[in-house]
Amino acid sequence: MSKKQLTVSKFSYTPTNKLPTLKKISESWDLKKLYYSSENDPRIEADIQANEIAVEKFAKKYANKNWTDSVSDILKATTDYLELLTLRGDSPLYYLMYRRELNAADTKAEQKSNLLESRLTNLGNKILFFELNLAKVSPELQKALLSDKKAQKYKHFFENVFESAKYQLTEAEEKILNLKSTTSRGMWIAGTEKILNKKSIEWKGKQLPINGALMQFETLPWKDRHAMWAKIIPILQGLGEVAENELVALVHDKKISDELRGRKKPYSATTQGYDSTDETLETLVSVIETRGYELSKKYFALKKKILGKELSYIDRNEAVVKAPDIDFKTAVTIVRDVFYGFNPIYGGIFDSMLQNSQVDVWPKPGKGGGAFCSSGIGQPTLVFLNSNNSIDSLRTLAHEMGHAIHAYRSKLQPALYEGHSILTAETASTFFESLVAEHLLSQASEKQKLALLESFINDKIGTMIMCIARYKAELEIHMTIRDRGAMSFDEMSACLARHFKQYCGPAINVQNTDGLSVAWKTHYRRNFYQYSYSFGEIGSSIMRSRYRKDTNYAKEVDTFLTLGESMSVEDIFKQIGIDMSKRETFNEGLDLLENEITQFGKLARELGMLK
Repeated sequence: MSKKQLTVSKFSYTPTNKLPTLKKISESWDLKKLYYSSENDPRIEADIQANEIAVEKFAKKYANKNWTDSVSDILKATTDYLELLTLRGDSPLYYLMYRRELNAADTKAEQKSNLLESRLTNLGNKILFFELNLAKVSPELQKALLSDKKAQKYKHFFENVFESAKYQLTEAEEKILNLKSTTSRGMWIAGTEKILNKKSIEWKGKQLPINGALMQFETLPWKDRHAMWAKIIPILQGLGEVAENELVALVHDKKISDELRGRKKPYSATTQGYDSTDETLETLVSVIETRGYELSKKYFALKKKILGKELSYIDRNEAVVKAPDIDFKTAVTIVRDVFYGFNPIYGGIFDSMLQNSQVDVWPKPGKGGGAFCSSGIGQPTLVFLNSNNSIDSLRTLAHEMGHAIHAYRSKLQPALYEGHSILTAETASTFFESLVAEHLLSQASEKQKLALLESFINDKIGTMIMCIARYKAELEIHMTIRDRGAMSFDEMSACLARHFKQYCGPAINVQNTDGLSVAWKTHYRRNFYQYSYSFGEIGSSIMRSRYRKDTNYAKEVDTFLTLGESMSVEDIFKQIGIDMSKRETFNEGLDLLENEITQFGKLARELGMLK
C-alpha cells in the first residue's frame, strides 16, 4: 500500500536584498520592437544588401590573391575578415526563426526564411576561401603567427583554424555541403517540429497544445499524470514514421560528412565544435555510467521505499512531499533577489530583459515546446519559456536567465570571441539554477526543505545522469544505422528505454513507450549535444561549492562568464582553478550529488517517512 503524500504550506518568500523598483514587464516577445515590423519590412533587404556589399568587397580584395605569405599580410586580412562578423546580415533569419517558434503555422515566416537561407548560404560561400586558405599556411608560418605579439588577440581563432585543417575538403566540396545543409538536415528537423507543434490534446474540456502537455504531465498528480500521458502516447506514436525517416536521414547525412572529412568517431565533430576534446567526453561518460548510475539507482530505490509503491518511468520524479507552487511573479522576485545578491550587474540584466520584451513566458497553441535562450553576435538576447507556475518553471527561468547572463557578459569580448561553447553555456545556466535552489532552501521549513531538495536532486539526476543515458542511446542509434543502414522507430524507442532502465535500476519500471521522447525532443537531432548538460552540471556544482566556501569566488565566476570563447573549454576552467579533463574532477561533482542524496534521506528519516 502506498503511503500518503505529505503536503506543505504555501511557500512564502522574503527578498534578502533591497531590490530596485521593477517597472511594468512584458511576458511576450515584441519582435517588432526588437527586429522588424513584418517579413516585408524594407530593413530586412537593406541589412542583407549591406552584408552582400561588404562580402563582395572582401572577396574582391582577397580571393585568388597572395595574402598568406607573411605574418603581417595574414593579420591585415584577418582583421578585415573579422569585421564581417559585426554586420546584421543574420538578423532577418533570427527574426524569422523566432516567429516560427511562436507559431508553427506561420507560413509567411517559413517561406521568407527558406529564401533568405539560400541567399545567405551563397553569400557565405563567397568567403569560404579565407579560412580554407589560412589553414594551409606552412607549419613554420603557423608557428610564427601564433608567437607574434600583434597576433595574440587572434591566437585562439588561429589555433582552431589550423586544427580544423585535417578535416577540411576542397572549397568546391565545402560549398556543396553548405548549399545542401538546409535540405538534407534543416528542413527534415523543421518538418517534424512543425507537425508536432500543431498537435493538441483534449484536457478537461479544453484543447491543450501538445508541447504544453509534454512540459507539465510529469508534474501532475498520479491519476492526471497517467491520464495525460495516455493521451500523449498516440500522438507520439503517430509521429513515429515521420521521425523514423527523419532520424535515419540525419544519421546518414552525419555519416557521409564524417567519412568525407576523415572523422573516425561520430561525436568527434561535436567535441571539436564545442572547443573541447574526445578524451574529456569519454572520461565524463566513463565516470557517469559507473559511479553516476549507481548513485541514481540508490536515489530511486530510496524514493521507492519512502513512497511505498511501484514506480513507472513517468513516476520517477513523483514527490514524496508535494513541492509548493510558485507563480511567475514570485519566481521573478526570487531570481532577481539571487542575481542582485550575487552581482548587481546580473540583476540589472534580468530587469532590462523583462522590461524590454525579451522573455516569452506562457505556452500557446502553435508555440514550440521546451525552453531556450538565444543570442548571436550583435543580436538581442531572448529567452523562451513554457511556464506553468511550478517549481520546475522557477528552475527553468533561473536556468535560461543563467544563459542570458553568460551571453551578456561574453559580449565584453570582441565580436570574434563574443559567443561561447555549449559546454560553458550549460555550466553557466546550471550554476545560476543551483544558486536559486540553495537560496530557496535557506528560507524553507523542514517539510519544504525536503520537497525542494527532492525537486533539485530530481533535476540533477536528469541533467547529470539521465543526459548521459540519452547520449549513449543516441550513439547506439547512430552506430546501428551506420552498420545496418536503417532502424525502425520502435527499435529507436526501445533503445532509449533500455538506456533509461540502465541508469534508473530496478526501482523504476521502464516500458518501451517511455522511449517515445525520441520522436519529439530536438536533442536527438543535435549530434550528441546532450552530454553538455552533464558536463555543465558537474562544472557548476564545483563552482557553487567553492563559492559557498568563499564568496570572493564570485569574481572567478564572473571571469568565467566574460571569457566567451577566447580559449578552449578546458583552459577557461583552468583560469578559475578547475581541471575539467580529469576523472577526479567529475568524481568531485558526483561527491556533491551524493551528499545531497544523503541529506535527503536524513531529512526523510527526521520527518518519520523512512525507517
